[in-house]
Amino acid sequence: MKVVRLLLPTFILLVAASSAFPDSDPKMVMGGGGSCQSFTETSFTQTFTGVDTECQVDFTNEISDGTVTLDLLVVNVDTPLTTGTTLSCAFGAGSPLTGAAFQSSPTSCTFEDPEKTASIGPGGMFSLSFCATSAAVGCPMDSGVGFPAPLTITLAQTVIPAPEPASMLLLGVGLVGLLVGSKSRGLRRQAG
Repeated sequence: MKVVRLLLPTFILLVAASSAFPDSDPKMVMGGGGSCQSFTETSFTQTFTGVDTECQVDFTNEISDGTVTLDLLVVNVDTPLTTGTTLSCAFGAGSPLTGAAFQSSPTSCTFEDPEKTASIGPGGMFSLSFCATSAAVGCPMDSGVGFPAPLTITLAQTVIPAPEPASMLLLGVGLVGLLVGSKSRGLRRQAG
């Protein structure tokens, strides 16, 4: 009975706290332009540092001296996101790509037009906004919520694989096991 008396208030406090704070999972939104910061994309895979999370950030397509049209863009957030958050992706007003926006890895969004009816042409501009999942499309009032500032991002044409920590641990344990096994076989051969 004492346990129930302790658990019930704890449960009520948790429910109240979760409803008091808005959803702050990070959301990346691609839009048409108009911002406080701008960059020029000059290669198929390019990293940008010091990316502002307080506004729409403009990017201009000047890949291969402005001769390449983009139908797919992968945006990878290189700055670690807050643990326990889930990245979401969306199109905003004026986005040059309009087909599909989806999370392609835990830290990246893919924006594409599979029909190739819309694209980012040579010299074309697009913007990226970084906000909370609860925000209206375009991140009007809560830009930067859920993202550490400033960001380092990589724009690419394919998903940049980032190994999970558990996979790296498993690989390390396997290598240590192989090393120990080979050493013990070597000792047995010397003794035998």
